Amino acid sequence: MTKMAGRSAFVLRTTVGGRFLAELGHERRNGNISPDAEQRLKQAFRDLGWDAESATLVAAINNEIERGERDAATLRELRVTLFGEK
Repeated sequence: MTKMAGRSAFVLRTTVGGRFLAELGHERRNGNISPDAEQRLKQAFRDLGWDAESATLVAAINNEIERGERDAATLRELRVTLFGEK
């Protein structure tokens, strides 16, 4: 392992963002979160920085939650409109 790769792994294990993403990966493997949502959050955390303020990371998580809620609401509307089922 290169020195840089070792540092990256250390940073991921020791930051709250890194720990969150590790748990997120576990939830994806269990089928509780989509791979797309995991990838969007990973990219957001990379863009923000692994050691960003918790509030900043929480805002990114909240954005993903809102996205999922919009998706679910749209799917429900389409289901009712096209199939007449609730």
